[in-house]
Amino acid sequence: MKPMMKNFAALLICLSATLGFATSAPEVTIVDAGQKSFALYIENAESGFVHVALKDVHDVVLLSDRVKNEEAFARKYNLVNLPAGDYFLFVEDGARTIVQPIALTEDGLAINEKMVQVFAPAIMVNHDKLDFTMLCLDETSVTIEIIDDEGRENYAATTLEQGSVQRRFDISALESGKYTIVTKIEGENFEKVYREVFTLGDDIAGN
Repeated sequence: MKPMMKNFAALLICLSATLGFATSAPEVTIVDAGQKSFALYIENAESGFVHVALKDVHDVVLLSDRVKNEEAFARKYNLVNLPAGDYFLFVEDGARTIVQPIALTEDGLAINEKMVQVFAPAIMVNHDKLDFTMLCLDETSVTIEIIDDEGRENYAATTLEQGSVQRRFDISALESGKYTIVTKIEGENFEKVYREVFTLGDDIAGN
């Protein structure tokens, strides 16, 4: 491996542009169904499938479902056997993740009024450049890491982002091989992580 670039940030080019996302998000409705339960309704799932998961604050999956393409989905979830605390319902269609905070108490549950949308980044490698594109509807803490196949970190940075985010990385100093770009998006008491693997050949790496 060639020496890591100590000032990789100097090679990071920030472009300002407006992103356009062609597909609309699935329509998600969550209502309190009483007795420590909630009802979930999903319509217009256009991306092939939608994955539903209820997680605790430690990112442990407690309940999960898979919704097929354009299939209307309605299900009641009973949380009576879970301890009081904070939980998060994740509804994911690949392009984005909808996060609904749910607070479970001894007497019932409370559904946070704000439903958060997190968009997956788009990654494109073009010769010795890597383009990173993402949309942040609200001010969001975003961490980007580039890791080689031996687990070594070639780049890492955390920034607060809002709106259209575009970054261009100069990857000409990287050797041939497999790399993973890890995007960590932090919300209030939850974290969403996206991973995408890309491969550099001798011609792309510039060796």
